[in-house]
Amino acid sequence: MRKMVNLLVRDPFRNLFTLPSWDEEWEEFQPQRGLKIYATDKDIIAEAVVAGVPAENIEIEIENGVLTIKAETKEEKKTKGEYHASSFKYYYTTALSGGDWHKAKAEVKNGIVTVTIPKTEAARPKKITVKAKESK
Repeated sequence: MRKMVNLLVRDPFRNLFTLPSWDEEWEEFQPQRGLKIYATDKDIIAEAVVAGVPAENIEIEIENGVLTIKAETKEEKKTKGEYHASSFKYYYTTALSGGDWHKAKAEVKNGIVTVTIPKTEAARPKKITVKAKESK
């Protein structure tokens, strides 16, 4: 949305005095920091940083092969004339394939939520035996 607004109210002189920032201009093509996806022979595993967020404030959805992890925590403290507030939000989304989505499990430990999704039988690696053929 921000990029659409930037396009509408673009300053024609902005780029004359600044160099483009890779982080801003190509943000949607960057890997998500704090999200790690890997696979074993039997499972697809996603690990996401959700430091400081209790399990009850973590929401995980898988819809049409798209994994979404949302986590949020808010804290407010009032003491003798002082007020302190803090909040943290994490949001990760990625497309996955080959998982049995209905059997997914998740757990959080030490600020990392781990989502384990069993691979479907079709997505599991298959070993193929190579036979030698005699030449004539």
